[in-house]
Amino acid sequence: MTQSPGPVYAPRLRRVLAPWRVGSLGLRVHWIDARENETPPRPLLDAARDHAASVLPETVEEEGGAVGVGFVVLHRGEAGTWLLMDWWAHGDILCQRLSRSDPDATDFVSMDDRPLSACVWELEPIAEERARFVATMMNGAPDAAAYLGS
Repeated sequence: MTQSPGPVYAPRLRRVLAPWRVGSLGLRVHWIDARENETPPRPLLDAARDHAASVLPETVEEEGGAVGVGFVVLHRGEAGTWLLMDWWAHGDILCQRLSRSDPDATDFVSMDDRPLSACVWELEPIAEERARFVATMMNGAPDAAAYLGS
């Protein structure tokens, strides 16, 4: 059985945008774009923030143990835009909600019923956020402001 070739990796433009406050969370915001635009279109960014605000507060409260910081990854890919909404809880656990919108749309739909986590481009900011969390929040003197800083 011959396996067909999959996608070919090429780096995508990535930027860290201004942080958001959503409920009790301070969130770092990452933008990834297959189209290489420096910033997301304002309607897309606003829709992503509104969606996070509609999903996260109740979910974070239900899970409990939140340490007050996390991050989102807004990734406009070729087949749609992905919104990863991640927060740190229980001292060292990364929690996530995942949503998606169709290409050039701004209506995000939950993907939590599927066993998806992140693509190869999204794993880059996730790795950076892990390192940042360890350095600023697991050093014996947790500093949320340092975590959220650039």
